[in-house]
Amino acid sequence: MIRRFPLLLLVVLLSLASAPACASLDEEAGAFVGEQGDQLLEILGLPAGEERRDEFAVWLTDVFNLEELASLALGAYKASATEEQLDAYDVAFADYIAVTYEARFDTFTGYDFSVTRTRPMSDDEAVVRTNIVGPQGNVYVVDFRVQQGEAGPFQVTDIAVEGLSMLKTQRDEFSAVIQRDGIDGLIEVLKDRAKEVAASNQ
Repeated sequence: MIRRFPLLLLVVLLSLASAPACASLDEEAGAFVGEQGDQLLEILGLPAGEERRDEFAVWLTDVFNLEELASLALGAYKASATEEQLDAYDVAFADYIAVTYEARFDTFTGYDFSVTRTRPMSDDEAVVRTNIVGPQGNVYVVDFRVQQGEAGPFQVTDIAVEGLSMLKTQRDEFSAVIQRDGIDGLIEVLKDRAKEVAASNQ
């Protein structure tokens, strides 16, 4: 069974913070994180319900490269999957991420955050480091790996909380499910988890 990520899902996206718009890649990446953070906070300010859920799903699709994340999370198993399995997996993955993240934000309260630095990784990638301060004063370090597309916009390709990569964690979890139940089993687990979370928030 896929583990829940209480710390990851509660604080990771909420660390998107304000940063000045600048010309260099690393500064532009920081500005992207900040701008999207402002939009996220506006969405979270809406009353819980279908409207917020829909707006959050759109935001998540715009900000995250879900197709790339889904592919990387599947890892080497992608090569053995059929086209039908890959199509079903992509849909299940996106639904699982959107529903699970939106549900975790229901408990959001009392967090503060700031961008502390940005670090270029290549000509089109950078890591934006943020600090998140919880209501009890506990501090979490969250890194956003962002990539600039050919058309210009950035997208998030991975998140690490205190050095723990979300992508690596999901890949390890997915691999365990696939080894036991195959790719079809993973698809069903993702669907069931998404339905379970959605039902609990009715």
